[in-house]
Amino acid sequence: MKKIIGLAIAAAFGLSACSNLDHKTAHEVMSISNDRILKEDHSFNITGSSRVYISPLAEAVLADEKVEEKAKTEDAKVKAEDAAASMEATQEDDAALKQEFSEREEAEFRNAMLNALPDGSIAQVAVDYLDKYPAISSYMEGVHLNYEVAVDLSTRQFEMIPELAINNHNEKLSIKLPMKLDAAKWEVYVDPPASVSAIVNAYTDEKIGKRLIKEPLKLSLKEIGDSKGVPFDHIAEAGVRAFLSANKAMPADAHVFKEMDAFGKANHARYRVRHVMKPEYDSVVMKAVAKAFDEELSKLQKTPQPGSTEEDYKNAREFFSMFVSISDNRPLSFQRIVGNNPVVDYYLDRKGRMLASRMYIQINGTHKAINIIGDNVYSNYGKPVFKFNPQGKGITWKELKESFSSNKKEDD
Repeated sequence: MKKIIGLAIAAAFGLSACSNLDHKTAHEVMSISNDRILKEDHSFNITGSSRVYISPLAEAVLADEKVEEKAKTEDAKVKAEDAAASMEATQEDDAALKQEFSEREEAEFRNAMLNALPDGSIAQVAVDYLDKYPAISSYMEGVHLNYEVAVDLSTRQFEMIPELAINNHNEKLSIKLPMKLDAAKWEVYVDPPASVSAIVNAYTDEKIGKRLIKEPLKLSLKEIGDSKGVPFDHIAEAGVRAFLSANKAMPADAHVFKEMDAFGKANHARYRVRHVMKPEYDSVVMKAVAKAFDEELSKLQKTPQPGSTEEDYKNAREFFSMFVSISDNRPLSFQRIVGNNPVVDYYLDRKGRMLASRMYIQINGTHKAINIIGDNVYSNYGKPVFKFNPQGKGITWKELKESFSSNKKEDD
């Protein structure tokens, strides 16, 4: 009997060892995690929060790791001060900049602007200015952007409730904007805060004003423009699959394993995978997305949506290709804007399920750094909780538009 029990325990441990991803590379683990969203983990909740804090460069941290202070030459400091003074003093008419540029002219102007900035970092000047105003820095640290997300790919329901939360000296504020996309009907619901409803009501009639108190706004995407034959469902499905599969196109070294930190342990993660969002990956990923979208849409087109023609599918491809195309000119990447590449850590369980993620952006000035951290925690797989349920009610765009018009006529 003891031998049988021993063999059973050994077999259990053996199965457990085989079921994890310890033998996979970080890149393979992330690919498996993305695939799970389409096959198993297609419904879940996300609770997130983004915060900002200011620190001396020597104290800036990347998640739980120290970031080495970057040496700043006196020449770079002078350039930053000169650029800041120039930006502050310039009050000339910008009519010339408002003319319609060709793509080449726009790219040349953008690149010239970037090259004129110290170290190519747009944000460095702002950080140096912020260093002079400690009250502003302190205020920023009391401002959080929180959000709750619910996703159900099986029923094509998506919900987001962003919240601007301010908690400072003698000041507390919470503003929420619940939004829901019913992709089965291609309807968007937005429930604006009372302040927005009050402002809108100043330009509408009494009837709409009373409805604005409790009813959300409703927009039917199928009623926008000439969209009668647009294969919305197939575009959405192909788009989701394309973006999730594009991760595989990145170089194998784009993901690396990192030692587990306190945030990962608190969320019971087994793997911590890091991805540094380098600008050289952008072109690779976007081209892979465009290719995958074309392939997925071609498969779906074999059974076209009712009312959609071959021309409609062709237009969808052209629009998507334009949306994800990468210009040969240098893009306005995070690295060029803030001076550093954003870093994302993913926290997964032993089977590759996403449990949490953390994004970190550090914007360096001459002496201080702005640190932006966004944490996400995933939960309720298979049983997502939706908090905003409009159930078909809502003020349509047509009703709101007519109310604006009728109110204007009354005023006249």
